[in-house]
Amino acid sequence: MGKINLNAMKQARKEQEIETPVPEALEQAYANVWGKDKETVQYIELNHIVPFADQRGRTQPFKISEEKVSQIKLSASDIGIVTPLIVRKVGAEYQIISGHHRYIAAKELEMLTVPCVVRKISDDEAIKYVTECNIQRSRLLPTEYAEIYARYMEMRNDIDMTAQEIADKFAISKKSLYRYIKILDLTDDLKKMIDEDKLHTDTAEIFCGFSADEQDAVYEFVQQTGKKVNRTMAKAMERITQEQEVTSYEDFLPVLEQPKKPVKNKLYSGFAEKYSVNYSEEEWDNLVSELLTKHFENR
Repeated sequence: MGKINLNAMKQARKEQEIETPVPEALEQAYANVWGKDKETVQYIELNHIVPFADQRGRTQPFKISEEKVSQIKLSASDIGIVTPLIVRKVGAEYQIISGHHRYIAAKELEMLTVPCVVRKISDDEAIKYVTECNIQRSRLLPTEYAEIYARYMEMRNDIDMTAQEIADKFAISKKSLYRYIKILDLTDDLKKMIDEDKLHTDTAEIFCGFSADEQDAVYEFVQQTGKKVNRTMAKAMERITQEQEVTSYEDFLPVLEQPKKPVKNKLYSGFAEKYSVNYSEEEWDNLVSELLTKHFENR
């Protein structure tokens, strides 16, 4: 059996794509009917499209999900990219506002063009559009929320919004807004642990004041003990750093032996008995606060 020439097959596929235009009926179906404003859809070559980056060169704040890219590829390999990307013109290129997963899927499938809606969006408004186009995803990671809130806070004077108005926009308290932003001051290891729900989000407010070595010790503590660190434990760790030099995760082990005051709240006591847990009053408060925050953020 002769050797298969993969390069020749790949080139033939590309030539076939070039010679076979987008069906006129499909192109016409797209044109002037996309969205409530009936925006025109254009087929733009992939090599003219680039991922989003703001004026400082920072990329869009959402993490790319390989699973989502794979899901898009399953259908796109048969019927192409159906939902147009939202892009804006920047020089000779088109910058993605919404559709990074579709863009990556199209690149991996070696498509030549993808459907796009081109919008006129200024640099000052770009991050708002990126956020609002992507915030509808079912669940964002805490670090993604942190990036979004931080960027809104940076440009609040330009967009004439106070911190309270930004918090109201995302249906969270101003206190939660600032707590999320503190996540960005953590080491990459602790950020990842917060995304993986191994640290409570409100511990960032405490751990951001730790040195890099102390944060590394927190990371090792969680790795070695398997314990999820809540705010009560984080405060106990903070006291340890104030009393001694922390050189190892073992310096934090005494927090596991912290005595707990009896719970007076009857509702909490009932939950403790029902679920066989031994939480302090503050731990119950933190848990309720965290669950309510997640509930209202996902509405």
